[in-house]
Amino acid sequence: MNSNHIYEYISNLERVLSFGYKNEYASSYIERAISYSSFFIKLESSDNSSSPIINDKDLIENLYQIKDPDLNSLPTYNQCLWAAEAYIRIQQISGLTFESIFLYIPLEKMYNYFPLYHEMDFAQIINEFLRLYSLESVLSLLLKKYHYSLRKVSEKTNIPYDTLYSIKQRRRELSKTSFEVLFKLSKIFNVRLETISQIRQ
Repeated sequence: MNSNHIYEYISNLERVLSFGYKNEYASSYIERAISYSSFFIKLESSDNSSSPIINDKDLIENLYQIKDPDLNSLPTYNQCLWAAEAYIRIQQISGLTFESIFLYIPLEKMYNYFPLYHEMDFAQIINEFLRLYSLESVLSLLLKKYHYSLRKVSEKTNIPYDTLYSIKQRRRELSKTSFEVLFKLSKIFNVRLETISQIRQ
């Protein structure tokens, strides 16, 4: 992420979150829209030599699939502004996809953190994310989210149970895991390949 434009990115994400909050979009919809937005995908992999730029209106049109959104009357919600900065800074530090980050701290959970963390330095929420990240792998979180067992995933994908167990427990380096295995997992859980492989940009 281009650190020279971090406050522009925070502003972009705040507008997205505030629009969704005001119009009562489901948090799961907002998370997925952000995770699959070409702007935020570029943001995940940009460096100081490249920086995706977009105006708020175009971004919201693209994410929410609506024409000519009225942003003049869109308020800034404190929890949305704080959450936007928290997510941007977590992504900047971790290099993970926004989709991965939402698995560890979903939007509703981040909003619930606001009263506790908003007066602290952002290092505190980053440390909380890193603590959660150290406890469980993405595969472990996806199994819980979908109410799948390793046995069921093994049967559906023909991936050996031992391989899945090793990935879940982080005993197997994902860089040494075959593309086929990662691809099958991304399909069964309907997530991006970069998310299941926990690629750090």
